[in-house]
Amino acid sequence: MSGEAVLEHVACEFLAWVWYESERTGGRFEWDEPLGMVDIWVDERLAFRDTSDDRPRAVLTGENPSQTLEARAALAGGKLLRELQLGIRREEREYSVTLKGALLDFGGVKLPPGDAEEDGLLYDRMFFYEELHLILRTLLTQFAETRTSDDWSTTTREAISAWIAGGD
Repeated sequence: MSGEAVLEHVACEFLAWVWYESERTGGRFEWDEPLGMVDIWVDERLAFRDTSDDRPRAVLTGENPSQTLEARAALAGGKLLRELQLGIRREEREYSVTLKGALLDFGGVKLPPGDAEEDGLLYDRMFFYEELHLILRTLLTQFAETRTSDDWSTTTREAISAWIAGGD
């Protein structure tokens, strides 16, 4: 997100954590101002790879790929989540973005429609990109706080493992 590489295993953990949290919370993320309530869900694309491969080897697309047995089986089988398409809604604005690889690159960004007037459209698009970046930065910050907490190695990892296995 900032151009600096995130350790690849941490980027994969982040993507899996976002998927887990979006299901655990029903997609509702409550943050302090200026964001407040934001809905985040796994959208129409997941891409997995084996630990020894650089490129994705299993790609699931379509409506609700995160709800398929294949998606959980890929995680349970040790595949790493390499790409994750997210749907994001804040107030009446809806976004779509795919996060990819160790750099968490943005791909396939879809912004809300803006003002029809040319000058207004430019300012709207600037605002939308800034808001999307703020949401993703806040999500990554929440993950970093969770990942570096004492609970990560026990409670959180166990909960994610149970979720992957099909438990609560």
